Amino acid sequence: MMYRVWLIAIILCLTTCYAHSQELRGRVFESKTRITLPGINVQNLSSKQTATTDNNGKFSIKAKVNDMLIFKGFAYQNDTLVVTSLSECEVFLLPETHLLKEVKISTSEGEAITYHDPNFHGQSVNYQTDANGNYKGGLNFRIWSNRATERKRLKLEDQERYDRVTRQIDAIFNSKKMLDYVPLTGTEMDNFIALYTPSVDAFQSRDFNLLVYINTCYRKFMQMPADQRLGHTADQVLKPNQ
Repeated sequence: MMYRVWLIAIILCLTTCYAHSQELRGRVFESKTRITLPGINVQNLSSKQTATTDNNGKFSIKAKVNDMLIFKGFAYQNDTLVVTSLSECEVFLLPETHLLKEVKISTSEGEAITYHDPNFHGQSVNYQTDANGNYKGGLNFRIWSNRATERKRLKLEDQERYDRVTRQIDAIFNSKKMLDYVPLTGTEMDNFIALYTPSVDAFQSRDFNLLVYINTCYRKFMQMPADQRLGHTADQVLKPNQ
């Protein structure tokens, strides 16, 4: 008997709570420009219900009086709202306060003010203004401003790789080391090295074989007339395919 009483009490309690939960409708704006904000996450901390604002900044979520809602959006400060009425409400969010380094850019319709945001991976937030300098567009678009840094980093890596391979080539194609591969000395050795030192791209290619390359170059070099091997005309001989 007691079990049934408790069960009925619980059902009545749940029914009462559900009856008091209704749809709370509202709209989210940016406080600075009064434009509507789409994509803002709305969460009822009391019931764990969630919703997202549509393209017009509107939302609808299950709530009851005394529930607490939290509003979250990229580049905006979180804000909370205690439900005191189920009438349609308006919420105004503040942009993050660390959007600094203002830059003005001239446009055909006026000026655009760009705030660079170091806390959001170097992105920037753009606000449109009219010819009189009044805000008219709010959060308009975001620019990935870290591309220049990425290009610089990749360029530096390429240069470091090029220098590293060049040092490897120089460590082999010098008059002392080449004695391990070809029986040349003096001017002949200098001309051989000047003529057949491979490029970085050739040295790095998958099919490059150092011993085969040097052997091929040596045979071609020895086919040249002696006066060319010893003179200044060796640079007229074509290198083998690299």
